[in-house]
Amino acid sequence: MTGTAPERRNEIMAMWDRYNPEVIVVQDAKHITLNATKDRIKFDAKTMEVFWLIGFSGWRAIECYSPNVIVSAASGQTIEAIILDDAELPEVERAYRERRAAAQTLIDAADPATAPWPSDLPRPNASRDAFDDPQYKAAFDLTCFAVAFALFHEFRHVMLDRDKQRPEDLREEELACDIWAREFMTVKLAAYAQDHGHHYHEVLRKRSMGFALAALILHEITPVWDHGGNAAYFSVATRLQTILDNTYLPDDDHFWVFAASLLIGIFRQKGQAITAQPMEARPLVRHLLAGL
Repeated sequence: MTGTAPERRNEIMAMWDRYNPEVIVVQDAKHITLNATKDRIKFDAKTMEVFWLIGFSGWRAIECYSPNVIVSAASGQTIEAIILDDAELPEVERAYRERRAAAQTLIDAADPATAPWPSDLPRPNASRDAFDDPQYKAAFDLTCFAVAFALFHEFRHVMLDRDKQRPEDLREEELACDIWAREFMTVKLAAYAQDHGHHYHEVLRKRSMGFALAALILHEITPVWDHGGNAAYFSVATRLQTILDNTYLPDDDHFWVFAASLLIGIFRQKGQAITAQPMEARPLVRHLLAGL
């Protein structure tokens, strides 16, 4: 958490000391475990492996679908028409779908050790320096941002519960925790950008891409029958809109191409038609979010 928002390290440590939640790592969990109460945050190793696998596979959505996003906006052809004419897409897309399917198998596995692991994706490792491939380094960074987003979300539950500020509607609390996590990780990043000689939008883009991966992970780990929402959660579409649509980046920023690529992957995995007319990446993201 401090590594992904280093400009707020002192605040994070002070809040952690104040609320002091117990962190419980569940052993031999058969289901995805990531939740919090006023006293503790609980997760399991399997959940972290799922985050890693979806994060590393989701990064590859760029090579799979970003050409379609860019060509559609430039040529005036629809995404569906370009996909039909793309002779190289089936092979690239098959590999992408196989990685996504491996993640779903891991989610459903009673024993994670028996779940297959894609041969072209690395196993979890604590250090980005373990990788020579810059693609793996990028996927490592963004996956860490996605994990941090989830942990900040859970820490916010601890804070609300301890301070007796929980909304009566559990769905509102979940959405509020999503918003707080995103805002906490971005509201002071200008200081980090200035101190390290980066452009503000470069830093915001990278963190936002991590949030986009977190949105993909949220979609994948939510059971299909709960995608429409329930008493505790708004629909997955609403939560993805909250995480992605309020990103304060220019319309021509590369983030929107990445987010659109992730969403196209979701549509293709579900066999859902992409009805969007030719448009730039940012309005395409909004169109796809509305159609989830």
